[in-house]
Amino acid sequence: MTTEKKTINILGEDVTIQFTMAVEIAFEDITGDAFSLQNLDRQKNLVSLCMATIIVNNPDTKITMERFLKEITAEEYNTVTTAVIESMTEWMKIPKVLPEEDKPKEGDEQKQEDGAKN
Repeated sequence: MTTEKKTINILGEDVTIQFTMAVEIAFEDITGDAFSLQNLDRQKNLVSLCMATIIVNNPDTKITMERFLKEITAEEYNTVTTAVIESMTEWMKIPKVLPEEDKPKEGDEQKQEDGAKN
């Protein structure tokens, strides 16, 4: 399955964002860790995933890890992390929302609270 390519602008450069297996391998090269969703709970790994995505899709980019860390604005960081996570979600076929049968029903919270009191 191929994910949709998205173009964003960060650090004054238009970059393509598309999650692929090559991004997973680049992430492993950068971090030395195996790629897994559990590894993305650390900020440095999320930054590494963003950089891997940028480098794989934009081999001629002028964006380096140092520039990314020192110069990126909060708005640009939010834009790139959102684009990377959305592309990864599409690639891995992660549901964006819980299926209807898994959503909490009205009154479930009250039942849980009542159960905790007993």
